[in-house]
Amino acid sequence: MKTIIFKHTSKSTKGRPELTPTAIKAGKLLARRLAGQSTELMDYDNVATTVFTPLEYGCVGLSEEEAEKRHGKDGIEIYHAFYKPLEFTVAERDASQCYIKVVCERGGDQKILGLHFTGPNAGEVTQGFAMGFQCGATYSHLLQTVGIHPTCAEEVVKVSITKRSG
Repeated sequence: MKTIIFKHTSKSTKGRPELTPTAIKAGKLLARRLAGQSTELMDYDNVATTVFTPLEYGCVGLSEEEAEKRHGKDGIEIYHAFYKPLEFTVAERDASQCYIKVVCERGGDQKILGLHFTGPNAGEVTQGFAMGFQCGATYSHLLQTVGIHPTCAEEVVKVSITKRSG
């Protein structure tokens, strides 16, 4: 009979996404570890999530504040932009809340640490970029991506203004 030892860690679920797909993924990974088929742990940093309000908010990766804690203020670069979705132009809606923020490491290849998106279809946009996080996407990769016109996601690949630049 195989003995299974559970290692207690001081990590709690505080600050982790409380989402059904996250629980399912974590459970599957746990089952594979218990069966001796894997040692892979759940990556809670790169779970995409969305708040489905009239103007959606989606994010994946680290917040600016968490990135600053982990890498220091001088160790991160924030790219951001306001944008106007096509559907807001036609309907003459206020687009002052449509905003994109890309949090990157400042040095080297500028690995993307976080993406925050407020606007129509934020869940779809965020989910689309989430896989790139699993592959180690960098700011250079983002700039090399050709956007689909006219979409809100296209705005992400055009972001070039840094918060540091004022």
